[in-house]
Amino acid sequence: MPRRFPFFSLRVRFMVVAVILTLGSSAIWGGWTWQREHTSLRETLTREGEILVTTMAIPVINALLYEELGIISEGGLLDNFVSEIMATPRLKIRYAMVLDENGRVLAHNRLAEFGTIYDDSLSRTALAAENFIQTDILLDGERVADLAMPLAIAGKRWGCLRVGVSMEPAYAAMKRLEQQIFLFSALFSAGALLIYWLIGTWLARPIQVLTNNMENVGKDPGNLTITPDRNDEIGLLQKSFSAMLERLNRSEAERVASVNRMLENERIAAIGRIVSGVAHEVNNPLAGIEGALYQIEHKGGPQIQRYVGLVRQSIERIGRIVGQLSDLSRAGTITLKSVNSDSFFEDLAMFSRMAVKGINCRFTTENHCPPITLVLDRDKIHQVVLNLVLNAIDATCTNTICANGEVALIAEWQDNRYLLRVENAGPGIPDNIIDEIFTPFFTTKEAGKGSGMGLAISRGIAEHHGGTLDYQRIGERTVFTLTIPCAQHTDTN
Repeated sequence: MPRRFPFFSLRVRFMVVAVILTLGSSAIWGGWTWQREHTSLRETLTREGEILVTTMAIPVINALLYEELGIISEGGLLDNFVSEIMATPRLKIRYAMVLDENGRVLAHNRLAEFGTIYDDSLSRTALAAENFIQTDILLDGERVADLAMPLAIAGKRWGCLRVGVSMEPAYAAMKRLEQQIFLFSALFSAGALLIYWLIGTWLARPIQVLTNNMENVGKDPGNLTITPDRNDEIGLLQKSFSAMLERLNRSEAERVASVNRMLENERIAAIGRIVSGVAHEVNNPLAGIEGALYQIEHKGGPQIQRYVGLVRQSIERIGRIVGQLSDLSRAGTITLKSVNSDSFFEDLAMFSRMAVKGINCRFTTENHCPPITLVLDRDKIHQVVLNLVLNAIDATCTNTICANGEVALIAEWQDNRYLLRVENAGPGIPDNIIDEIFTPFFTTKEAGKGSGMGLAISRGIAEHHGGTLDYQRIGERTVFTLTIPCAQHTDTN
């Protein structure tokens, strides 16, 4: 079966495509702009940092060389150079240090670090480098660029100069740029969507007018027409639709005539089947009546009461059959009323217990339905359930094989459907007659004990409620399930 998708108008589809294109183009432009600015800021930071450490490396090397030659005393100049680096205005310097070739601190912005030996991987990498290197690190939760420049001249190495430059100002600038990009994209998208909506409305208006005209067609059965009034593609569609309506007018007239003939034929055939069944069922008790009356008229005597009893039984049987035929004819007349589920089930349970009174049978009820309001024909559903209960009693508790049997009435609520199940542990229904048990006049009971109309009438009542009546064999239990769809209304009383 092909998959069905929800309805979307052309204007909605146009807007969806426009939204995707607008947001996509804004995202691409914003991402490209952000990436370009991010790269530019990093390059600028790297370039300025490289200039700083490269420039400061020369006087630091000179100071170390002068100290080695004994021209100046140790320490003073290096501390001044570190202080000068820390005071650089364009960069936010977090630390500056001079390490000898063994990683020992010769000068540091924190005096307490003097003499400390740095043996970490970052320091070893900086000491082994031949040229300027930059490594991004995280220092106390702050993103920092570690800039290292080797201190070497003509193959002679004195260590390295390391400077930590905070990258947070650059990331803050990127954050502001990101916000600006989002704001501009939002304003641009809103303006573009407004324009797209106006264009979509303008394009969809002729189609909407044609749709309204099509919906109005048929409200008056005698006026299935539409008048073309455009000279474009919509006008061609109007002409095609008008021609189709003319064909539909002719087809509708032919269909109505065919349906009337079919209904008449079905009515005649149904009446014939019912009359045939009724005639068959009525003729047998009439034959008994005629025989009994014959004996009354010609024999008389002490046995007259027995024959009178036979006449009475036959007459009662005819009355039952005629009454059930009347029920069948009225099965489609449903009077829906709102009832409380709990009180409705209590009434069903009470009438069912009255039906099993005096019979060697255990009758149980279970109400698993929450307190809700049901909309149904109370009397008709009572008729269905009592018929099912009586059938279950006949199949279970009055059978000599199934003495002391059990019949259960169970109510449930599933998926906005009210379910009533009648279960018994009787012998069940043979597989070869399951398809016939709901056929009028079909019965498995002994002659004179059933007319075969109960299940047929019950299924008709269920179907006129929009529900079903089904038979199942579950394990060792026979189950009839009456299902009635109802919109749930929680009962607050």
